[in-house]
Amino acid sequence: MNAEEVHAEVVEPANLAKVPEPAIAYTLPTAKIGNLDAIEQFVANVERFFGGVEINPADKEQVKQLRGLRADINKAANAINDKRKAMDKDVKAALSEADGALNDLRDRLKSVYDKTGEQIAEADRLWADARRSLLQGEYESVAPSLVELIALDTFITAEPKLMQKQWGGNKACNALDDMVVQAVRDRDEIAGAGLAHPVEADAAYCRTLDVRAALAEDKRLRDAEAAAAAHAEAARALREKVSAPDAAPQPNPAPQQRESAPQAQAEPLCRYSFSFVGTESQAEQVKRLMVSLGVSERKMARLAV
Repeated sequence: MNAEEVHAEVVEPANLAKVPEPAIAYTLPTAKIGNLDAIEQFVANVERFFGGVEINPADKEQVKQLRGLRADINKAANAINDKRKAMDKDVKAALSEADGALNDLRDRLKSVYDKTGEQIAEADRLWADARRSLLQGEYESVAPSLVELIALDTFITAEPKLMQKQWGGNKACNALDDMVVQAVRDRDEIAGAGLAHPVEADAAYCRTLDVRAALAEDKRLRDAEAAAAAHAEAARALREKVSAPDAAPQPNPAPQQRESAPQAQAEPLCRYSFSFVGTESQAEQVKRLMVSLGVSERKMARLAV
């Protein structure tokens, strides 16, 4: 034999099926107030006496006496409360040692639980990577032309069970195949629906796997085009109105003509406001028209459309 002997530590397996329950031996504290009746009688007498006490708030001497009595009442109440707190402190002190020991044992087991959880998390990550690789391979084999348009995660979001252990690998692949077939059918339906914006609608479907989302995107774009056309028509009408011959500024009459002409009755002034959609050059034309008409207190501000 060698001069040095090797000693191997044998680790006994822990039987988690038989957890030793802490055998705690303790005697519940018994608290007895020996003179409870006397104290109760004292408190009842105080209640009866002061229940009928009424002083004259304007009499300084009566107020002073009542202040002194109240101080004595508070002192008696505090004395009772101090005894109660001392009793609670003694009881808690008797439990602190055992309480600390059990907390320490609990925390040690929790530490083992947390460390083993890290290994479980790593195992779950490896499983998820393997399942994702399996689904990606299945997807690329059945619909290689669709892979660039619809991400695998889009199918997983629509059906989370594809990445859950409750479905085996074969079931998950079969479910993915069915979803891919349905996606192809939906895209064909969208392409043949005569939409105004089929490309954008198809892109919306590829993001969501939802035909309603595709139709909603087409409607959104059509509504935006209609709004833009309405704005353009309003701007065109305004340009025509501004550039019309009757809107051109009239030359001022000669001074002698104004003096000889009969004075017309002045029209009452009113405040008006209006808004329009147009370019900066159109806004300048509107402004010049208002100046030529002699409109006062002109205000014009450009707002975002």
